[in-house]
Amino acid sequence: MASDTELWRGTDYGWWLAADTSGAVGASLIAFAVPLMMLATTGSSAAATTTESICVVVQTVLGLAGGVIQDRYDRRTLMLIWGASGVVLSAVAAAAVMLFGNAPKTSGHGVNGANAPAFGGPYAHVLPIALLCIVVLFSVRDGLLENTSNAMLRGVVPDEQLPHAMALNDARDSTVTLAGGPLGGLLMTVGHAVPFLTSAVLSVLGMVSAWRIRRYWKRATVDDSGHSGNADDAADDAIDVSGAITAAPRWRDALDGMIWLLRDRFQRHLIIAATMVTGASNAFLLLTALDISQGGSQLISAGFINAASAVGMLLGALMASQLVNRVPGGVLVGVMFALLAAGFTGAALVPSMVGKAIFVACSVLALPAGNAVLGGLSNTLVGKDKLGRVGAGSMVLQYGAYGVAVALAGWGMQTIGYGPTCLILATVLVAAAAYALTMRSLITLPTPDRWAEHIQRWSIAQF
Repeated sequence: MASDTELWRGTDYGWWLAADTSGAVGASLIAFAVPLMMLATTGSSAAATTTESICVVVQTVLGLAGGVIQDRYDRRTLMLIWGASGVVLSAVAAAAVMLFGNAPKTSGHGVNGANAPAFGGPYAHVLPIALLCIVVLFSVRDGLLENTSNAMLRGVVPDEQLPHAMALNDARDSTVTLAGGPLGGLLMTVGHAVPFLTSAVLSVLGMVSAWRIRRYWKRATVDDSGHSGNADDAADDAIDVSGAITAAPRWRDALDGMIWLLRDRFQRHLIIAATMVTGASNAFLLLTALDISQGGSQLISAGFINAASAVGMLLGALMASQLVNRVPGGVLVGVMFALLAAGFTGAALVPSMVGKAIFVACSVLALPAGNAVLGGLSNTLVGKDKLGRVGAGSMVLQYGAYGVAVALAGWGMQTIGYGPTCLILATVLVAAAAYALTMRSLITLPTPDRWAEHIQRWSIAQF
């Protein structure tokens, strides 16, 4: 396809994707390994989910400052800093595991007598504290820099190619998720430090790829990517940003993106539905991984439900790039919310793990297409110089919801059990779908070539 040729050969999207993918795989390995290690060393699912919640809180709070940083400074430089810090932190984590942990015990001495990784030795009690400190530092880095690549994407890819690029990104994300859980479990069976060492290597690859990005939008300069904007537009953007930074208080500058998301009726309704979905669905998947881990299954199996989700995402992503330009966006988004609600409800009600996996896989089939529509629309509504702050505002709200959901879900799993807790999370997804489907301005969204008319008709705010 001509569009594919333009995307891959006419831009530096390939290098951007390589850098972003390296970071995504490394993060998935750490996200898989840490909760299981915390569960194994403390014997408490609540402790594992509380660790996750603490990290989310740190990342969420610092995300506001991160949005300002991403809008003020060169985004490629920030991606290089992101990679370098990942190398350091991953290496420190690996050293801590090797120093305070030992080989996994497989003779029934794990959590609840299961084959989960168990740690012994005189310093084993130090490991959960060391891991907590390290993952908090990871969260500081993530809050300040994680969204940089997303903010940079629109400056690498032409606006008309954004839905297609985002569909490809979803395919990548689903592939990472598909491989991340089983790969993380496999690496942990080789050695507890191996996931962290692998993450360090991936961070190096990400730095090299980011360094190769040359054609991208730079703040206060002419857009040198050759596909959007001109010198006058770039100058106007620079003047607007400088004026805002000079005149507005620092705290207001950091909150600009979130204020815009909450002030406009369309964005407010959409972000509320998105936060409910993000919190409930991800808490569901985490609880299921923990339930498998402490139920006597092998570590590789703990990523089974995430892998099922990734299969559904991958299948949906293969169709998404074709659907977004042919099917009205409102239809795709509506189907996305409806399938998420139905699929996770089925997964909560079905007792067998295979049944849960099938329902979860079906629930996310429309997610890549829906994400491509909403992501492409959002990027066209936001100026290139403000994408960092809007991304930070969205992260604060969605990660905040996830942190609350994980903390409550961990407590619920320990008090009322895994099944009832997952049913409550599924009910939240049903409520999110009902809320989103009442938005006429959303469900009537046309194909991308008619978005400008739709935005004007429904008076959707731009930033």
